[in-house]
Amino acid sequence: MLRFLLRRDRVVLPAWIVLIAGVVLSTTGQYSRMFPTPEAALSFAQDLEGNTALTAFTGQLTAPTLHGLILWKIGDVAFTLTALMAILIVLRHTRAEEESGRQELLRSTPISRYAPLASALGLAMGASLLVGTLVTVIGGLRFGLAVAAPGLVFAAVAAVAAQLTERSSTAHLIACGALGVTYGVRFAADGSGVLWARWFSPNGWSHLFLVSDWVIVVPLVAAAVLTAIAFRLNSSRDFGAGVAPSKLGKAGGDVNVPWRVHRTQLIGWVTAFALAGATMGGVAAGMRGTIDGSSPVMGEFLHRYGTGTIGDTLLWMIMVSLGGAAALFPVLVVLRLRADETSGRAELLLSTAIGRMRWAAGHLVVAVAGTLAMMAVAGLTAGRGDLHVLTAALLQVPAALVVGAVAMLAVAFVPRAAAAISFVVWLVVNMFGEIVGPSLGIGYDVANLVSPFHFLPRVLTGEQLTAAPLIGLAAVAFLFSSLGMARLRVRDLG
Repeated sequence: MLRFLLRRDRVVLPAWIVLIAGVVLSTTGQYSRMFPTPEAALSFAQDLEGNTALTAFTGQLTAPTLHGLILWKIGDVAFTLTALMAILIVLRHTRAEEESGRQELLRSTPISRYAPLASALGLAMGASLLVGTLVTVIGGLRFGLAVAAPGLVFAAVAAVAAQLTERSSTAHLIACGALGVTYGVRFAADGSGVLWARWFSPNGWSHLFLVSDWVIVVPLVAAAVLTAIAFRLNSSRDFGAGVAPSKLGKAGGDVNVPWRVHRTQLIGWVTAFALAGATMGGVAAGMRGTIDGSSPVMGEFLHRYGTGTIGDTLLWMIMVSLGGAAALFPVLVVLRLRADETSGRAELLLSTAIGRMRWAAGHLVVAVAGTLAMMAVAGLTAGRGDLHVLTAALLQVPAALVVGAVAMLAVAFVPRAAAAISFVVWLVVNMFGEIVGPSLGIGYDVANLVSPFHFLPRVLTGEQLTAAPLIGLAAVAFLFSSLGMARLRVRDLG
């Protein structure tokens, strides 16, 4: 089973490993060039002392040295990417395979009922440890273990989520929601200075381990306990079903099929964004003062985000970050078209009165309405009724929908590679401009051109609201979606 999974992931898995290790390596090179002497590193570390906006996103600086700055810059990104990699690996080879019916074929051979879950966990945890080993060469043994630990924990979280529900989309929502909530806890802890709250976050455990050896026991115990729970649930539930029973849909009413398919996922996303907005907005509301932009690095930071007011700058950074996360929702909704196509559900649905365009358009409507609802509740909870914050949140919607429209193009023109293309585009939009590009020596202004969020007016930091970039992004999203619909209308399904 493990050899089989390795063959299936022979492209995706190395890509994940190279991405995480490469980001750490390139950031190491970038910071080595930026701070060639201990004095330069110490000066920048002193500038960071008053910048709680950056600290909320990156975590606490552990040491005013070049090594400490590298871990501060890329540590939380590496922790989160390793956790996301583990979640996607486990759910791809457990719940998604079970939902599609492929695992039933495997289970008809002489293998244990535990083999698919055990091999998926082995692959995800092994990949996390391999990433940690590669990172050890760059940042030391402590950093390598800190990077691997969230992968172990969230592989087990995903394994439990795969047992709870019979829908792959719901399992992804549970596991990724747990990652998002615990990230928010760590964010609030570092941003507000309530550092003890980091104990409630796996990312926080990795930050704590960077300064205290024994903390590594916590993620190991958590991963072991969650793994035992996953195997226990796997042994007691019916194959093809989840622990939580699913409800039967209503007869007829094919107009509401997309809504019924996505409503649980959408409710979960909206709830998560409401909590994220309230938590992160509460941190920003408590911040006062300004950022000193006298140093070149801080001057560049203010050039990217606007005024030196800490609270407003952090709020805009939060809205852009939530917009980048929200872009994943339309991607997942659109990819459901491909999932229905490969599973045979689309063929059954299209044998009724509903047509292809109506089928695809229904999913696109849910993608647009869902993204709008998510950002609206995030803006309302983050700003506590402030219309400026709500406006900033809603500005992210056209940029997020561009990413979903690219997924629609991929599903229509290159369906077999649609999932890979969609997730790569989402990662590039979220990471290239702020992390990957600058670490490769590309300036922030140039690197951020690949992200549609770069073109939005920064209304929270003093920039004037203009309609031109919003109209342009909406037009791009509409054009890509229309091209995808036109292609989907004429190509053979399956």
